[in-house]
Amino acid sequence: MKVLTITARNVEKAIEQGLNELGKTQDEVDIKIIEEGGFFKKAKVELHYEAEEEEKSQEEVKENKKEKKKQPKTEEKESDIKAKEEKTDTQEEKAKSVDSDLERIEREFLMGLFEKMSVEAKIDVIDTEGSLTFNATGENVSRLIGKRGETLNAIQDLMSQVARKNKIRGKKVFFDVENYKNRREMALTQLAEKMSKKAIALKKPIRIDRLNAYERRIVHTVISNIEGVSTHSEGEEPHRHLIIIPDELD
Repeated sequence: MKVLTITARNVEKAIEQGLNELGKTQDEVDIKIIEEGGFFKKAKVELHYEAEEEEKSQEEVKENKKEKKKQPKTEEKESDIKAKEEKTDTQEEKAKSVDSDLERIEREFLMGLFEKMSVEAKIDVIDTEGSLTFNATGENVSRLIGKRGETLNAIQDLMSQVARKNKIRGKKVFFDVENYKNRREMALTQLAEKMSKKAIALKKPIRIDRLNAYERRIVHTVISNIEGVSTHSEGEEPHRHLIIIPDELD
């Protein structure tokens, strides 16, 4: 009998490595476990086999190795692909379920709120990769906007609290009324461009009041792409204001 001693991180790996080196199957050898292995030491096994088996040519042994390795790898690869596909499908189904629950809960909240506010509105949901936007339309929905969008923003904050209360960590939720945010963003963009030109022409800082935090962020973003001016905010809420400063001052 011949003996091949193999060490590896665990017994299974040691046996697999030994069988591959010998080009044999498990029923063609006697296996003796010397060390089980653990966190701080490797496993050790002995493979006992008949000496005459070594008379096989090297080419034959190599061919056996190739055949034995080839099929399991192929099967493992196919298994991995299938497992990944199943995992992806499960994740997608779970995400869809979460989004569906989120949309249902927020719809119920909004419809209850509209009823209390005596507002008749239809809700359209815009589903994007990272968010759900609930856009209300109807005859008397302007009261959902409020002064400078304050009511709209308050409703959006309440929707976020509803999601947290129900422990739904899916997409972000946004609230809009007849695309008010898009229209307001366009108006703020025009205001930022106009005030920037005025600041550059006068070579003096220009102050813009009556903007909430969301609106100030829009103006900051627009002006960051305009050469010759910069911005910063001053003061404390609710009296915080935005200053447009030209690079050249008198």
